[in-house]
Amino acid sequence: MITIDQLNYYLSITTKREKQVLSVYNSLKDNFKFNKIECIETGASQDLEDGCFGLYLGKIAEESNGVFISIDIDENVIDKSKLLYNKYLPNLNIHNYISDSVEFLKNYKGSPNLVHLDSYDLDLKNPINSMLHCWLEFNAIKDKMDIGSIVLIDDNFLKGTWVEWNYTNGESEIININYDIIGKGSLIYHWVKNYNTEWCIIGDHYHIGENIKIILMKK
Repeated sequence: MITIDQLNYYLSITTKREKQVLSVYNSLKDNFKFNKIECIETGASQDLEDGCFGLYLGKIAEESNGVFISIDIDENVIDKSKLLYNKYLPNLNIHNYISDSVEFLKNYKGSPNLVHLDSYDLDLKNPINSMLHCWLEFNAIKDKMDIGSIVLIDDNFLKGTWVEWNYTNGESEIININYDIIGKGSLIYHWVKNYNTEWCIIGDHYHIGENIKIILMKK
């Protein structure tokens, strides 16, 4: 069950992704019908400064007596993630894996009903690698998910948005989004919008000027 208390718990820890979590909460509340959660995140949550969105999904899984699976290719990230989840969700049934996310999802034997795709950091100057990786992740797991399952895809920007892109050397640049959508989920977004698929895009949060999560539901 999706509750306001789960949302408030996450927001009591961090408000970095407040708009995103509100959009996900509303979409889950209206559409997600599973009583027990089998959740996967790719790209392990580790740093509150980035929002740690997995803590919200983990809270939902914990309260359903479900299972939460977190995957990252970087062992240091996994180590930090374990500390984070142990601190904020000590009763969560969580399994951490050091693995390439595409290979892990290809070999996964379960049937997840809530998946958050957030690996391979987006580079707006060269977004192709990130969007291709996300497509491969989605293609590896989508047929293992039951009707009504939800997939969330992080870091997407609609046409007309401008982004102040910060570099590690301290410099920044204004990048204007001139395509319909640029981000980790842009290939999936176009596939769902333009073809007859088993998936639909849900939510009313697709606004210019924001970093949005694409939310998909299996029909």
